[in-house]
Amino acid sequence: MVSETAVDRENRYSINWLALIVLAIGGGIIYLLPYLRSTYYETLQQALGVSNTKLGIIQSIFGILTILCYFPGGWLADRVSPRILLTISFVGTGLAGLYYATLPPFTVVVAIHIFFGLTTTLTFWAAFIKATRQCASPSAQGKAFGILEGGRGLTSTIVSFLSVGLFARYADQVVGMKSVIVLFSVVAIAIGVVAWFVIKDNMGDNTDSTGKITWEGIVKVLKMPSVWLIALIVLLAYTPYRNADFITPYMTKICGVSAALGAILGTIRYYGLRPVGSVAAGFLADKISSSKTMIYIFVLMIITNILYIIFPGSPKVLYFVVVNMTVLMVACFAARGIYYALLEEGNVPVALSGTAIGVISTIGYTPDIFDPLLGGYFLDLHPGALGYKYIFLISTISAILGIAVTYWFQKTIKKV
Repeated sequence: MVSETAVDRENRYSINWLALIVLAIGGGIIYLLPYLRSTYYETLQQALGVSNTKLGIIQSIFGILTILCYFPGGWLADRVSPRILLTISFVGTGLAGLYYATLPPFTVVVAIHIFFGLTTTLTFWAAFIKATRQCASPSAQGKAFGILEGGRGLTSTIVSFLSVGLFARYADQVVGMKSVIVLFSVVAIAIGVVAWFVIKDNMGDNTDSTGKITWEGIVKVLKMPSVWLIALIVLLAYTPYRNADFITPYMTKICGVSAALGAILGTIRYYGLRPVGSVAAGFLADKISSSKTMIYIFVLMIITNILYIIFPGSPKVLYFVVVNMTVLMVACFAARGIYYALLEEGNVPVALSGTAIGVISTIGYTPDIFDPLLGGYFLDLHPGALGYKYIFLISTISAILGIAVTYWFQKTIKKV
């Protein structure tokens, strides 16, 4: 028996750090333009001269495009080099953003967001995940995806704060809005140029990265139980994350937090805890397996959501609400950091991973469509704390089902 050498160990746990850093920065940048309204809602509305309904239409059209593009984007990522697709995505998004900065008419803005849907999903998402998988050896997948998610959050935080500083320099808010859009656009183009030189077609140990995917290959992916189980795991982990959006209004309307403090806590919830949960989960996943880590994450989700149900909904328990939010969001970002690492554990071939990611994303991110509607329904039907308890109950049930499906996934992999 030949003993493992130092070189063998290095290859087993190797990561192309430069490529991973570029992917993390790019992943944190590319969505700032299409989701501009989440940070600059009123200012963007004023700059574009549109109503709340029209601004909602713009975002809804973008959301519909992303859902429609996940699967064909996966197919495309298995036919075209991720290097080419990622460069097109970053540069294309940036160029469209420069046109967006001219604040064109409503119909043109809609067209720009349709284009954003293509460049941030069709040519980007599956290629982005596939490139991440390629730049790490099989034994370092959890770490790579965890660091990727943490890096995306850190990048979004830094660039967002820079944009706020730039925006504050202008007395005219419309001019400030233009400057912010230009900043996001220029950074996206710059990272696209860097990606062309840094992202390689065959990174790490995964050399069968880009194949000519055939109909037989698509059928093979669709017949893999692990692909469908991963899709369910993503859906059941993404539901509590999406429902966590209601924590901020829960704190302001039920727990008596001021709007300013609610915004600060919301920023910490969405940005500050992202690197903590995802990176920690990535390292743990490489130690004990991604599926076992997902089970622990689901347990944390169950406990924290049950505590929200038990809390009486009063300013007196604000401290506990904030601490509970911290634990819940660490768990949510931990899940986001590693659920694509399940591809390696599920024995999904790298050459077919783009198509698999397309299937998984199409199913896994459907909470983007129904969670806000379902949450709004319960809040309108049961005003006050009771409506929020129903939302947290949905998250609890989702996490319980998540444990069952993850256990099913483990059993399926053992059989295979």
